[in-house]
Amino acid sequence: MLIRQYPALQHRAYRLLWSGLIISNMGTWMQNVAQSWLIYKMTNNDARYLGWLGLAFAIPMIALPAVGGMLADRYSRPRILRITQWSMALVALVQAALTLTNLNTPTFILIATAVGATLLAIDNPTRQALIPTLVPRHDLMNALALNSATYNGAALLGPAIAGFLMGMVGAGWLFAVNAVSYLAVIYAVSQMPLRSEEAPVPTPLADALLGGIRYAQGHALTGVLLATSAVLSLFGRSYQQVLPIYADDIWHIAAQGYGILLSAAGAGAMIGALGMASLPRITPNGKNLKLAGTVFAVLLACFAWTSIWWVGAVLLVCIGIISTVATTMIATMLQLEVPGHLRGRVMSLHAITLIGVPSVGGLLVTSLTTLFGHGIDTRTVNASGAPVALLVGAVTVALLFLLVHIPLRVESPTATP
Repeated sequence: MLIRQYPALQHRAYRLLWSGLIISNMGTWMQNVAQSWLIYKMTNNDARYLGWLGLAFAIPMIALPAVGGMLADRYSRPRILRITQWSMALVALVQAALTLTNLNTPTFILIATAVGATLLAIDNPTRQALIPTLVPRHDLMNALALNSATYNGAALLGPAIAGFLMGMVGAGWLFAVNAVSYLAVIYAVSQMPLRSEEAPVPTPLADALLGGIRYAQGHALTGVLLATSAVLSLFGRSYQQVLPIYADDIWHIAAQGYGILLSAAGAGAMIGALGMASLPRITPNGKNLKLAGTVFAVLLACFAWTSIWWVGAVLLVCIGIISTVATTMIATMLQLEVPGHLRGRVMSLHAITLIGVPSVGGLLVTSLTTLFGHGIDTRTVNASGAPVALLVGAVTVALLFLLVHIPLRVESPTATP
């Protein structure tokens, strides 16, 4: 029944990767909760460190995905993934050891975050470029929606488990769980041949690094989609960076409440991803994307000024749904538009907008929180400034989607190869 509803899962290689990513990404979400909460409490609720944590993640994710895309278009994608997954497991294991021995510091958390982001900058474009080789073209949107569910949907359980366990066993064991979770993806990739069906094509170094940018500059739809994804991430999806402030300083629901808030957004993301995957006739086009982006902005503005935590949690479910709808539309339109030999490089640019830019947005939103906040201590400054910062972001996103022109696609997303 599941395979009939989600046809991408009938392909064994994709099914193994998808299953492994659910487990691994759940561990990643648990680690994210542990890192954010740990550095926030280590620094006496200094919101600036949440921004710096985002910046430590953002710099590699903005500077290096082009290198990851180049590697993905030149070398064996499964082999690259084996290396990155083992390396990320090692980083998580080191963090676990330092935290459990009380040797961890805010500085090391920032360093570990930067190292992990460097590896992800190579891993993500490679993985995105691999997916179209694992499923036929007419199942691509189904696969991409399910792929989105592996990360965002893992946020349904990961943060809630993390919030519960952190008070019982501490952050160190959450890092350890994440290290073990990488084994699921490592197993999936080990079952793939080292050379995928779509063989990477060697290209000159300059073309390898700049090919994605040149393609985006020469193709209006690709360029607009990447720019739209960047603005949505910078001013909208960066809201997660201030959720510790809402949990601790505004609603006073502690670490368990923080986990619930992240899980609410994850639940919405899961609903949105599975909904997109089970509706094969939905059309990812400019009109529907503009509608999704505008609704996202309205929901974010409502969340910003909510005074009741459970209402905020419900709004986060809705935000998760509409955010996943918008980002899946963008990813599908890009994958269908880009030729296979450039896919790694173009999708590396998409990885920057999808993963790197929200962290820069995290620095922006925490800086605006400090700028607009007022009070005699950090808690009152954060509590007064965070809603204003989110509202500024919501208005910016609304203006983008109301004013931008998104060119039409020339091909149906359900077209057969």
